[in-house]
Amino acid sequence: MILGHSISTIAGVIQTIDESVATILQRTQKQLVGLSYMSITHPEDLARNLAQVAALQPNGSSARIRKRYLGGDGAVITLEVQVSRIGSCSDGHLFGTLSTVPPPLPPVARLAAADPTPYRLWHRAKDLLDVMRSRDAILGADLFADHAWASLLMVYVAEAESRIATVESLVAQLSLSRATLMRWLRVLQAKSLIEQINRELDAVQLTQTGIERIERLLSTKAPVTVS
Repeated sequence: MILGHSISTIAGVIQTIDESVATILQRTQKQLVGLSYMSITHPEDLARNLAQVAALQPNGSSARIRKRYLGGDGAVITLEVQVSRIGSCSDGHLFGTLSTVPPPLPPVARLAAADPTPYRLWHRAKDLLDVMRSRDAILGADLFADHAWASLLMVYVAEAESRIATVESLVAQLSLSRATLMRWLRVLQAKSLIEQINRELDAVQLTQTGIERIERLLSTKAPVTVS
């Protein structure tokens, strides 16, 4: 399950971090901002994590890193971080989406549920978007107006893949005018489902409330009916 996000410098100094993530790490946002992520990474994972981050290309593909953190009370906390590098070669930031690590399953359970929950939710969100795109292509996009739901799904998928969801990227995917999309984004912001994270990039992300509600919907199963 997605816990939240963090943004740090290329050197790994935390610039901003969601309160939900800080709580998991047994600290406050104020305590974490300004710290290097290296100072809270388990020593045995440090060299591997540094190599994985160094391999990231600016504005390129993200990497999924499973790593152990040192909690504020000394506990070892294992999380998965989908991290990408944004900005220029000489500058920029590391953008991370942190998720829980599913508990190990026994062999029989692994056969029945091969995909851990975070991946299953991500796949379902992508499937829903694919169905909506096919529907619009086959039946005509002018018949449907679920722009708010599509926007939430697109932002969720972007965050799960550690990409930045910008206004321009949403405009392109939804084939909407910027003015129309901004009206929907203001509605979603008023509902505390999304928030703006970077005015220069025109970037948006889901709030913690937004993440929880989207994942609750993605986890919902269709009722079984008997005819």
